[in-house]
Amino acid sequence: MAKKKLTLAVVKKAAGVGGYAEVPVKFKSENGEEFEGHVLVKRLSHNDRIKSLDEWNLGDKSKITVDHVTRAYVFASIYSKEDEKFFPDIETTGDVSPEFVTALYVASEAINDFSGKSWISNQKNSGVNSSSMESVEEPLKKQSKE
Repeated sequence: MAKKKLTLAVVKKAAGVGGYAEVPVKFKSENGEEFEGHVLVKRLSHNDRIKSLDEWNLGDKSKITVDHVTRAYVFASIYSKEDEKFFPDIETTGDVSPEFVTALYVASEAINDFSGKSWISNQKNSGVNSSSMESVEEPLKKQSKE
């Protein structure tokens, strides 16, 4: 593979920042039946993630909870159409069931890898750094009895 000169534009394009993917979402309806549909998930930049937390207007970032982060990421990344967010404002992310918010977060996680699990898994499976994971120490030799 030929080496490419990296520029911001090349990296953004390669990472797909700002692009959309149609992703299925499943949750249970009020009568307990599985309900399925599709949403568009926007691939967020790092700045998009950070700015999404500002939607809460908390001022003191130490007051941000896991629920705030989850709902902020859902608000920033879930769309009905490319030019139309699913939720009109961040507060409306609380107008649906927690199960649905979680389903949307999982859909967004599949595209945005917020937790880094996909990246870590790919690193382990690719073998790229397998040599760095091997022990460089020799096994300890048993002391001989004198």
